[in-house]
Amino acid sequence: MERASTIAELMDLRMAGDVTALCAATRSQDHQVAVYAIAMLGSATPTPEVTSALDLCIRQDRPPHGVRWNAVRSLGRLCAPHAVPVLLRVLTDPDDPHEQLAKPAAKALVAIGGSDVVRGLVALCGRLATSRGHWTTLVLDALAELRAAQAVPPLLAALWEYLPDRAHRVVRTLGAIGDPRAASALLVLAHSSASPTHLRRTALTALHALPAAAWPPPHPWPSAEQLLHAPQRDPDPETARLATELLARTEEGRDHLWSVLRPAVEPADPEHPPHAVAAVCARIAAEPELFATDDRDGHIAALRHHLRASPAPPVRRAAAGALAACAGTEAAGPLLAALGDRHISDAVADLVATMPVPPPETVGLLTRPDGSAVQRAGAARALGLTECHEAAPALLSVLAQDSAPVTVRAAAADALGALRHAEAAATLAALASDEDTPGTLRAHAVRALGAIGAPHTLAVVLACARSPHEAVRARAVTALGAFPVPESAHSLGGFVAPHAEPFLARAAVRALSRIGPPALPTLVALADGPVDDLGDDLGAQLVAALAARPEAEATAALSRLAATPPQPPRIRYAAPLGGPPATDRPAREAAALALVERGTAECLTPLVALLAPDSWSGAHEPAVTALLRIGTAEAHDHVLAFCRRSTHFYPWRVHALDVIAEARGVRLGPQK
Repeated sequence: MERASTIAELMDLRMAGDVTALCAATRSQDHQVAVYAIAMLGSATPTPEVTSALDLCIRQDRPPHGVRWNAVRSLGRLCAPHAVPVLLRVLTDPDDPHEQLAKPAAKALVAIGGSDVVRGLVALCGRLATSRGHWTTLVLDALAELRAAQAVPPLLAALWEYLPDRAHRVVRTLGAIGDPRAASALLVLAHSSASPTHLRRTALTALHALPAAAWPPPHPWPSAEQLLHAPQRDPDPETARLATELLARTEEGRDHLWSVLRPAVEPADPEHPPHAVAAVCARIAAEPELFATDDRDGHIAALRHHLRASPAPPVRRAAAGALAACAGTEAAGPLLAALGDRHISDAVADLVATMPVPPPETVGLLTRPDGSAVQRAGAARALGLTECHEAAPALLSVLAQDSAPVTVRAAAADALGALRHAEAAATLAALASDEDTPGTLRAHAVRALGAIGAPHTLAVVLACARSPHEAVRARAVTALGAFPVPESAHSLGGFVAPHAEPFLARAAVRALSRIGPPALPTLVALADGPVDDLGDDLGAQLVAALAARPEAEATAALSRLAATPPQPPRIRYAAPLGGPPATDRPAREAAALALVERGTAECLTPLVALLAPDSWSGAHEPAVTALLRIGTAEAHDHVLAFCRRSTHFYPWRVHALDVIAEARGVRLGPQK
């Protein structure tokens, strides 16, 4: 039997399908050869010969680093049921402080699955509360992933021993299993004020995971709905939201939610925090048919009360959504009035745009001289979102009124842009080019010109891109993306420079992406320039814009950029506490990954170049993946040549060999 002494020889054995030689290689004195052989056996047929070889690796006393870890991982890949006792022993091994074998062992057990695995994990539940090893968390995670209903009784027994600090782990597992037998315990935990906030929230999340058909769960007294009253008014907004959604499942629960919206009659009535009231309104807006009752008028009155009188903007905003969903055309009046609420005007305008509100009413609010600026601006927004083209003359009239508030005129400009009203282009261009016009209004006019995209306004937008006013300049750069001509692309290219304003440079790259084919020469020229000097992530954004182009010129530019000599990384900003220093991601690396994403036969040469000895190591795995996706014999040969040069073990290289062997009909052992 041939014995491998190098990785290249080991590869020959793998490609020949010699399982016996690979088993022998697991005992090689060369650490890398042994680890590679162990990893390769994870792709073999799980014969006794293979599993015995891996078991021996696990039982080794003080083996080289990675031997036991990869043996455990390979056993999991084999999905061999007779490996379960070995993996359970490894999972709970108290003498494993450094190799961290418990995690791959747990993953392997989940991969194998079946009744033997579940029985073994359930048998460990009695030790969970009294043990402190990381394996206890891994057991809970494995039971959750396997959805092992047999684990519910022992987990419920262990739950009380976990209280109060560690119970959320068991609760999370019970929720993932989704067995209704856990419902009563979860309800009590969610209701109890003794439970910490995170535990109440986790218990409610677990209740959400129970089968909907089993809701409400049987609970003698108090009922499930009554137990959810307290968490519905919990100080934690997410807890209140979760409880609200559970209450909405039953008629008794929905009756309680409607009572939450009724104004307090007696001083002793329980107060509900604003976020709890907002959660009820949001649930009503999401499922209005579910909340339909005989007392429709009373409920609509309650929603109108909160829309008008609640001191909390989130409640007013949520009440507007609920009213629009429940009241239909009856909500038009209250919503139009709420357009004057500066805290929620935009949200209300969005709602008005979805309703059959007669345009004259909204137009009347827009054109009323004595109306509040907030309400008039909200009316303009609603008209634009409604695509109400008959309102265009009124919007143009307001836009031209020098006496109208700037906010109202700006909203009218936005609405005309949303309508793409071509007749407004001349007025908007005049405003955008008038230096005496307030900068805010000019900026909105430029944005509207970009939305309309009338070719004869390009000169105005190009001029605004050179404006000293920051907002006007920024809007113009973005607007140029709506003009798919070389002039726009050339102008935008000037903003992508090493010392350009960063926000303008990013906006210019995004605009170039929208222009399409006319932008390709500019993108290629930028990619051939000093891309790594652009700073921040701008180089990567530029590469992404180039990668979106399917033309051969784009592929060639990416290839040239990926082949440029590497530069040392530059520290750009402070690292998170305890982490490595953060650096730029060179555009060269982004270009390499972009070529990988292309992954076509035309990219074969540049992809192979990414595997050169002096190439960026981060591109090796994705480049190999792309070559495997191409799938030709030539591509496979390049991958094999690369793997033969390797001196270190990487699991993804073993996967690459498996793909090529499968394509060539080579199997490790008898067919499964």
